[in-house]
Formats: sequence, structure tokens, C-alpha cells
Amino acid sequence: MSDQLIQQPPTPPRRLRLKIFLGLVLAFAAVVAAMCLNVQLQYRNRMLKGESVATSTYEAIIVLGAALKTDGTPSDALRDRLETGIALYKVGKAPKILLTGDDGKNHSNEVEVMKAFVLERDVPERDVKVDGQGYRTHESCARAVQVLNVKKAVLVTQNFHLPRALYLCNKMGMDAVGVSADLEHYQDWWWNEARDLLASVKAWWDVNVQTPRPPV
Repeated sequence: MSDQLIQQPPTPPRRLRLKIFLGLVLAFAAVVAAMCLNVQLQYRNRMLKGESVATSTYEAIIVLGAALKTDGTPSDALRDRLETGIALYKVGKAPKILLTGDDGKNHSNEVEVMKAFVLERDVPERDVKVDGQGYRTHESCARAVQVLNVKKAVLVTQNFHLPRALYLCNKMGMDAVGVSADLEHYQDWWWNEARDLLASVKAWWDVNVQTPRPPV
């Protein structure tokens, strides 16, 4: 017996190996899809029309930052977020506007441009708060709750972004509703939609598995 070769277990047939591989791929895809759908759907019932937001029951209107144009002015998406936030403020939906975005330490100084835009439209400076460390949606929500102690707010951003923003803020302890800032049709809308679906998977991971470190 000692001089007999040790028999190796037979290698699974190629077709079986392919089935196992495809099964694992499908299982992974199903998990990713479930994570994405959880983020996209869980708080969709909190996406409201502006007129449906109860007056004077929220602490702040949170306008989430977005990119600037190359000339330093608000992009179309950011301008619409600001206009929507200002309109909600002026009809008394909340007594404060919180502008949250990049202070220039990550990409560009969004919040300085955002504040100037709001003040030019006759919003009193005493009613404007600025958080320049909202480098990503995760930081914007976390800091609003943990640093600025905002417990009940109206989030303002585009429709593609709103489900993820609502998921993050509500999961972090804020009682948040959202109003879409889609005032026009944006170029490359399909890219924004696709990118935010992928970002939704990361948002689920960030909330349920491991809190990310800020980029700055």
C-alpha cells in the first residue's frame, strides 16, 4: 500500500465548474441589487412636493452641495437646489437654511458660492448656516445630526439623489423628508442615475457595515 500513489479527488467537470461560477456571480448580483433597492426604496414615501411639507415643523432646510461651473458659478443642478431651498424658506417651511458641501479642501469651494447665491436673494444671513465639511452626502448627513444637532429637516437635491440622501440622514437619526429640485432636464441625467445606483450600494455598506473616514 505504501508504494501506491495517493489518489487525488476527481476534478469537477467543466460544465459543473461553470455552473458553480455562474451561481456565485448571480448570488453576488442579487445581494448587491438588494442593497441598492433597500436604499432606493426605504424612504421613498418621504419624497414630498414642496406644498405638502408641513409649515414650521422642521428645524432647517438642508441644501446639499453640488459641482460648480468652470467659471465658479453654480452648476445647473446646484442652482436649482438653491432656488428650491430658498422658495421653501420663503413660504415658511423652516426658519433656517443649512448649506452643506465642500469648502475647497476636497475639490472646490461650493459653500462660499452657495452662501453668496442665497444672500443675494434676500435671505437674512442670520438664517443661513454653512457646513463646509459636507464633502460627500454621508458627511453632510452625519455632521448635520452629530455636529449641528439638526433632528428634523427638509432635504433638497435632485430626484436621482434624494432616495440615498433620505436613507443616510434618516438612518443617522434625523427625521427627514425630501423635496426634489428638478426644475429642468439635465444633461447626462442617465449618468447621474447610474452613478447614484452604485453609490447606493456604498451608502448601505457605510451605514450597516463600516463607517467611512471623511476624504479630508
